[in-house]
Parts: sequence; structure tokens; C-alpha cells
Amino acid sequence: MGAALLVGCVGSGWSTGSAVRSGELPPLIPREVLFGNPQIMSVNLSPDGRWISYLAPDQGVLNLWVRDLDGQSPGRVLTQQRDRPQMPGYWTADGRYLISFRDGDGDENTVLVRIDPRSGVSKDLTPAQGVKAVWIGADRDAPNELLVALNDRDPRFHDTYVIDLDSGERRLLYRSTDDGREVSTLWIDGGWNSVIRSQLLPDGGSAHELRLPGESDWRPFLQFDFDDTITGSGPGGFSRDGQWLYGFLSTGDDLPRLVRWSREQLETCGSDCTPEVLHRSTAGALGVALSDLDTDRPTVLQEVDLRSRLVVLDPSVEPDMARLRQLAGANDFAVVDQDLDGRRWLVAIGSDRQGPQYWLWERKEDEIRKLFSVQPKLDDYELAPMESLDLRARDGRRLPAYLTRTLLASGSESQPLVLLVHGGPQARDFWGYSPTHQLLANRGYHVLSVNYRGSTGFGKEHLLAGEGEWYAAMQDDLVDAVRWAIDEGIADPDRVAIMGVSYGGYAALAGLTRDPELFAAAIAEVGPSNLRTLIDAIPPYWESVRINFERMIGVGTVDLDAISPIQHVDRIQRPLLLGHGANDPRVKLSESESIAAAMAKRNLPVDFVVFPDEGHGLTNPRNALAMTALQEAFLREHLGGRAEPFGAALQQSSMQWRLRSLPTP
Repeated sequence: MGAALLVGCVGSGWSTGSAVRSGELPPLIPREVLFGNPQIMSVNLSPDGRWISYLAPDQGVLNLWVRDLDGQSPGRVLTQQRDRPQMPGYWTADGRYLISFRDGDGDENTVLVRIDPRSGVSKDLTPAQGVKAVWIGADRDAPNELLVALNDRDPRFHDTYVIDLDSGERRLLYRSTDDGREVSTLWIDGGWNSVIRSQLLPDGGSAHELRLPGESDWRPFLQFDFDDTITGSGPGGFSRDGQWLYGFLSTGDDLPRLVRWSREQLETCGSDCTPEVLHRSTAGALGVALSDLDTDRPTVLQEVDLRSRLVVLDPSVEPDMARLRQLAGANDFAVVDQDLDGRRWLVAIGSDRQGPQYWLWERKEDEIRKLFSVQPKLDDYELAPMESLDLRARDGRRLPAYLTRTLLASGSESQPLVLLVHGGPQARDFWGYSPTHQLLANRGYHVLSVNYRGSTGFGKEHLLAGEGEWYAAMQDDLVDAVRWAIDEGIADPDRVAIMGVSYGGYAALAGLTRDPELFAAAIAEVGPSNLRTLIDAIPPYWESVRINFERMIGVGTVDLDAISPIQHVDRIQRPLLLGHGANDPRVKLSESESIAAAMAKRNLPVDFVVFPDEGHGLTNPRNALAMTALQEAFLREHLGGRAEPFGAALQQSSMQWRLRSLPTP
């Protein structure tokens, strides 16, 4: 299910409502600025550092461009998408091609596409229909080869292929055993080698086998119980020289740690391999922020709790980090890309009140220049700060949360509140620039996002506390956060809405059916309403992870009907806005159709819109803008606030307004 909120909320044709005081108000931020096409995004640096590829609008649609960093010529467009936005392009190891993707109007059957950066000529590298391709890897020592997984033989399982980039021919490297085991294949010792084989066990645990280059048989290596499997314990990948195997473990601890095994140790240790601990995280999320270009060994890590911090492993990199900290100031930064010589670094800088910017650092000359702002029009408006909060649930559990207060509030008077629930649910909210938070705050609403139990990134125990707690303690956490905001005088108790995408959409439906007196309105996009039909419709390529998906829901231990909002429609008292992509392979359109029909049968206020060319979330900005306009109109009608007129937003989208309770725009 979607791990992030894919669109936000915006625009109606009504004027300022009772939630907003008269006087000198900040100007409306147009939804086009927040949710329309960016000026530029998805920037990638070529291996020789001379070129960048990026997405930018061409005739109103995002397309793939290239630009020479050393010349004066403007960027050059490579693709000619006119309806659905182009996906990003990634350079091959020798810089001769760009690899991009597409699917069929959101069906997630991904096709890998090779694009010539000089001519723009493209070639499909994988089947055009009915197959989900996954790009596994590439290596500079095999620049004409791409490692790809395809489920063309059996939709449930992926086989591993090597594709020749020039001819497009592919050869089978590893055939799936058709029992859910997945392999990790890397370029080691001069060739592609499948070295790790992993499988989920019937109890939700996992087993990992090892086969070093030159060995013919798989042998047991590591095994984890459900608790450590669901929190990400396991081997990762080898260094480029094949001498070290890295991984993340949380066994025996609540927080993760980075570990490694030497090649020499792996040759003799069997299934009793104690790794070297490189770093114990002080936060619930740990990842690699920077690796050595030659060895691929981690040099900088990133820990993330409510805020993120960088941890330098290699002291030789500390001067580089110090220079970038100086450039970024109080803002966050990330090294997006480097050329193969480490001469040019592509750096992204951003904050909660600033959209991302791309900078180019000539490292040896210490020359830094700004390349782009993703959305420079944001600089014309005042954005609201995002606060980091540590709230408490009714049972004392920590609830990390983020609050953006509207700048339209006068004094300490309570304001309408929108509870914005993240998807996943094994995902999380982050601090930083959020177009949804900014738009809602600009319209007169406080916005609260809560990392309820079951969210990732705050330790093993916090994640596992969500097992079997859909419609129960996970929903209690959201309610407790709203109660806190009311008790603190932040939220007007009569004007609270709940909204979200995917699991966030489910939470919105649960809010209307479980706590009907608390929420004045709800917005659910691609949200499941029936847990039985959701599980029955799981995409075939999720088969290998079905065990843990079902266990976290509570299949076999909880009554699925009792936690399905569709079974409690009679409790709904407040209005609902539903949005869905017709081609959604994860949460089928019927999930929204069924609850819309049930509400209409009971004459309950419901607005239901469908996008025939979308899947699990809205990819096309025209559709996202239309949904945003509807969301804004809906909130204005039921919570009060101010709004931008619809304009042509609805007409320019593919939206079908199937059920309507809002006034006709």
C-alpha cells in the first residue's frame, strides 16, 4: 500500500469562511504552485560529470531533458509525453544511455525503456504489457549490461535476467524457485553472482542463504524471527571488491545497527557468523547517505527520528560534510549524485519553509553554484513552519508528530484542524517541506500528522505495537493526538477533518465510522473499506510478502469484518469525499465504489470521483490539481476556510464525478 501521501488538498469557488478573520491576510498560494508541474525535478548527474538529466515541463507535461553543464546551450528535451508525465531517467554506467520507466495508466506493470541522450530515440527493454520489470542493478565494470527481474513466466515470482543494452537481448541468470525465495545478485569477482537467497517463513520470520562466488551450493547463513524481519534485519550487499558484506540488524535491540562480515569470515563461519558492528543508531531509522565511489563502502550514515542527522564513518569525508553544512546553514542537505571521479557533487538543499534546490559543487576547486529551484514561485509566498512534537497516547506510548499552524490565526483562538494520516501503514511522516501542509495552513487550517504505532522509523517496539491494531490502537493514537490539540486550544472541536491516501484513506473511513462524533468530515483517496476484499485482491507479485502483510493486519487473530469500515456505514454521520484511480492494482476501485454506494443508499452526504487513467495515487499533475481543488472545496464547505476558485482545474483532468453532494462549481 502507498507509503506516502501522494496528493494534498486545495481549491474551491467559495470565498473566505468563518474560520478566517478579516484583515491583512497572506495571499492565497495557488494550487498550481504547490501541486502543479515543478520547474525541474529528478536531477541526475552523468558518470563523467558533464551532463545532467532531469524532468521539466514541455507543452505542459513533464518530460525528460538533458543539459550540458560545461556549455552555454539550454537544456534539450528528449521525450514527447503529452498526457501522462515521463518518469525520471538514470544514466548507465558509461553514460551512453538513460534508463527510464513507464506503466499502463497506473497498473504498475513497469516497462524499462532505454533512451539515447543524444537523439532521444527510445527502445523498450522489457515486455510492453502484463509484466512487472524491476531494475536490480548495474556496474561500471559491465557498462553494457543491466540486471533486471521479470515476472513474465509466473506473475507471482520474478526471475533474474541480464539485458544487453545495445541489442536488448536478455539471458536468464537465475530462475525463481517459485516458493517465494528472492535472490540478491551483485557484480563480484568479474561477473554477476547470486550470493544471497532470502525467504519469508510461515511464521513471518526470514531465512537467508549464502553462496559465495565459486561455490555451487547454497548454505544456511542467517535466520530472523518475525519481529526482526518486519523491522528490516538482514544482509544487504557486498562492497565492490567483494571483501565485505554489509547489513542492518536489530536483533536484541530496539534500534538498528550497521554491521559487516568479511569475505574471509564468510568462507568458514557457516551459520554462526558474528558480524562487526560499525555503528549503533540512536534513532529508529538508519540508512547510508554516502558511499565510497571506488569500494562502495559506507562513509556517511543518516539517522532519522523527528529530525535527521548525519553520522560520518570515514574521517576523510568530514571536511566535505563540513563544507556542505556551511552551505546549507540551518537547512537539510543531501548528496544526490557524484561523477565517477568525485570531482562534481550534486547537492539538494531544503527545509520546511523552502522547496528543494539543486546545487553543483566543484569539490576540488571548492566552487559552488546553484543550478535550480524545484519550484521557484514558492519564494513569492510566506510559508508556515513545521513543528516537531512528542505527544503521548492514552497508554503512555510516544507519538512523534508534526504540526503546521496556519498563519491566519489571530491570537490564541482555536482553529479548524486537518488530521493528515500517512499511508503504509509501515511508513512514516517526515519533517520538511510538505505542499499539503502548506496549502492547508495557507487556507486557514492547522495541520497535524502523527506517526501512530505501526509506523516505521521509531524503533522496533513502536512498529510491532501496530500488529493487529487496525481500527483499534492505531486509530486510538490518531484520536488521542486530536484530543491533545483540542485540549491545548489549538483545534476547534467542532471543525476537525481527517484525510489520507491508501492506509491514510482507510484511517479516514475508520474515523467516520468508529469516532463519528469527533470528525466533522473525511477525505479518503484509494482507501480500502473492506479488509477481506483488500487481502483477496493483493497483486500476485506481492505473494512473497503476503505473510507479513496479513500478520500486521491481524489475519487469523482479529475479526476482519469488525475492522472494515464498510460494515459500519450506518454509524457515519458526517460528509465524505472519495477519490480513486480506476487502474489501482493494490486497492481496487471496488473498495471506494462499495462504500460510496452504501452511503448513497442511506442518503448520507458523499462525493465520489474516479480517474480512469490513474492507479494507486495520482501521477498526472492535471488530475492531482483537480482532486486538490475538490478537496479544498469540500473542506471549505464543511470546516470553513478560504479557497481558490476552481478555474479550469476539473475540466483539464480526466475526473469522473460519480456521486455529488457539493454545490456544482
